[in-house]
Amino acid sequence: MTLKRKMEVLQPSLKGRGWVKSTHDFVPETTNLPRQCYFFLNRQDYPDIGQRRDLALEHFKVPAFVGTKTCFDLNGFFGSQVTYDDTSAQKPMIGLTTWFRVLIKMVRKIESGYHDNLPEYVVSDKKGYRWFETTVFTRWDYPDKHQVLIVDAPPDFPEQLACLLQKASVSQELNFQDPLAMHTSLIDQIIVYSDVSVWRIRDPVRQMEKSRMRTGAIFSEVHEMSRHAIHSSEILEATIDTLKDLQRCRTMIHDSFHSQPPSAAGAVDGSMTPTYLTQTYKHQAHHYAQFQISLLKNLKLRADSNRERLKNEINTAFNNLTMQDNSVLKSIALLTMVFLPATFFSSLFSTTFFNYGDDGEWQVSGKMWIYWVTTLPATILIVILWRVWLGNSDAIVARWKQAKKWALEDQGWKGLWRRRIGKGDQQRAEEEEAVEVDQVAGRNTRTF
Repeated sequence: MTLKRKMEVLQPSLKGRGWVKSTHDFVPETTNLPRQCYFFLNRQDYPDIGQRRDLALEHFKVPAFVGTKTCFDLNGFFGSQVTYDDTSAQKPMIGLTTWFRVLIKMVRKIESGYHDNLPEYVVSDKKGYRWFETTVFTRWDYPDKHQVLIVDAPPDFPEQLACLLQKASVSQELNFQDPLAMHTSLIDQIIVYSDVSVWRIRDPVRQMEKSRMRTGAIFSEVHEMSRHAIHSSEILEATIDTLKDLQRCRTMIHDSFHSQPPSAAGAVDGSMTPTYLTQTYKHQAHHYAQFQISLLKNLKLRADSNRERLKNEINTAFNNLTMQDNSVLKSIALLTMVFLPATFFSSLFSTTFFNYGDDGEWQVSGKMWIYWVTTLPATILIVILWRVWLGNSDAIVARWKQAKKWALEDQGWKGLWRRRIGKGDQQRAEEEEAVEVDQVAGRNTRTF
């Protein structure tokens, strides 16, 4: 038995301001949705690639290619499609379809000191993160039909969006004659989740900075967080580009609308009343969208800052490990110095300069001075050479490279060898030429 797919629907309240949520069975080809609504599908309830997904996209007049694996493997995109009334002389807009995709990566919430009050989104114990590959399809039909499908959003998205819509309706009701009116609060909520995503990466980074470990155990954790930070910066960059494309679409759509009521806009043929948006509404919508883009740009800067802070932690860990290695070397040097005197005297007394006589008396050779005459100068010479090398190693290496380069050039030993070979060849050639001349002269003498 096939389980029915469920969808959560968010629609305006019939009693006035506010939005109500309900749950319905999802059928891809259904058309009995509320006139204005958001409806949400989980990833597992969204139809697989094929005919059933095509039916769902067909309701929104979305190109079939958008439902392919190619598009659903991308980290972001935006597209739109406008429908005009070609039978009218003024050709007004009667439909708009948009589709876009944004990604949100949530990491596990830290146990204390966290920045946000939203719930835990990472439910799996195997992974410390969770991807939300949110894809949105919208359809607007003249004059005020507006339906939005949201696929694979965080589980509390409907409740959070309803709160935003409720707050927005206090100051101004949604103008459903605007084809992009329901995008505004939707983008606001996406920005909220993007902010939470960035901060949930920042919180563990801050914990690492406050409790730095001096062992290599930090590298695994820092590497994992660095991967999350890189993904966060990437998807925020893609989201910014998506919102810029949406802004260009909004500008084009709003420019095609009249700024005055139909009575002042001129006569219109047929029974269709032209849609209009006041100039104030257009400007406010445009500038608020720019504000949303500005928020995401600043979130992108914070995400980049997380990456740099993680790099700093890695460098600090490397420095700590270097200090540990230095401490180990110092310990080895100390042990060497501790045992060096005993080793020296043991070796010294085992030489032939010392001996026990037959009577058990300790005997020292009269040639003991030879040992000191050879050992002390050699030791002093080694110390001097070590000191010279330590203080001038760079200069010595540079001079060695310069001498090696000179030896391989034509002006060096290689060139000298070539010139010597050339002179020898020339001398042999002159001798052979002289012999030939003598032979010719001899033949001429015999002729006479």
